[in-house]
Amino acid sequence: MSARWPRCIALAFVIAPLLLSQTLRAATQTFQALGYEGGDLAIITPTRLLTAATFIRPDAGFHPVGFVTALARDPTSGKIFVVAANFESDSHLGQVDFQTGAETTIGLIPGQFVVGLAFDGTGHLYGLTDSQTLIAIDKRTAASSVVKVLDSHGSTHSIDGAIAWNPADGFLYYGNLGSDEHLFIDKLAPGIFTQTSVLASHFQAVVPPTSMVFVAGRLWFTTGIWLYSADANAIAKDFTSEGHPTYLTADGPLLFYSRSIIPIALSCVPSATVACLHNRFRVEVTYDARPENGSGPANVVLESPESVKFSFSSAGSIELVVKILNSCASGPKKWRIFVGGLTDAGTSIRITDTVNGAVKIYSSQKGKLLQSRYDTLVCP
Repeated sequence: MSARWPRCIALAFVIAPLLLSQTLRAATQTFQALGYEGGDLAIITPTRLLTAATFIRPDAGFHPVGFVTALARDPTSGKIFVVAANFESDSHLGQVDFQTGAETTIGLIPGQFVVGLAFDGTGHLYGLTDSQTLIAIDKRTAASSVVKVLDSHGSTHSIDGAIAWNPADGFLYYGNLGSDEHLFIDKLAPGIFTQTSVLASHFQAVVPPTSMVFVAGRLWFTTGIWLYSADANAIAKDFTSEGHPTYLTADGPLLFYSRSIIPIALSCVPSATVACLHNRFRVEVTYDARPENGSGPANVVLESPESVKFSFSSAGSIELVVKILNSCASGPKKWRIFVGGLTDAGTSIRITDTVNGAVKIYSSQKGKLLQSRYDTLVCP
């Protein structure tokens, strides 16, 4: 089956980092992300695209939308909420299954073009509108009410801007570009939502923040192209460029545009050497091609949500493929595993079902061609 990719662009056309400190740190944070124009869900780090896209599959109530703008996770239930605007300045609120992309519409938010979402620590949902107004949204019905018309510092970036909840101090935070095109971050006092400045950056920006999130003691935001972070306890010291999520292909590196990010909360977390098929099955490969070509963990080469390629010492040489198909509703009513190889290196392929803990290990002896394998795992 063909791969399904998040919206990307060749890096040859990507402009340099647009704002703030240009010092790159060794970033390790992983996020679940919404692609810039919506419709694609992927897992990223600030420097790497870790999964192929799972596209949002809207129900009939969500169908009229034209621009999916934000994700937010309810801290009380773990459910992921998504918001999108139609072409009449209304928005739709729904829940989305990150693993399958299935969306269930909750309701219409009339007269509000919602550009950002954030839950507080008790599960109350807030939205930021294109008029830079903070609204409260009933997560059960999508009914909304105005909380505060925010001081946007003269911003002209109406469809951008971001809000985030800081569990450390119990404040909502609001960020955008002011009239002078400099980044600002304000915190909003609980209950009364009075704005207090915590950052008036001295760096001029071109692209405003589209999403913010507090995680692991840092405040992160994305501009669509680049990710930035600051010490959550010292935001006034400004942000640091963390990178842009990329994926290497035969045609050159591609860049993932992220509209909204939330901290990872999946049982399977991918990496450069770990694939998560169906966001469930952890696939890892080790190889032994010594002495000429070394040994160690194989590298993931993205294929699709249901299959993955691996390379060994050379990134341009595909050595084996693993595919897992969902046949739980028909056929054998099992997860079907296919393994194929193009190598005589010693290999060990480990597949872990992160839902029930089942493990499959397939090994091949060094000096002998890797044989194709077929196996099954129990549903659901």
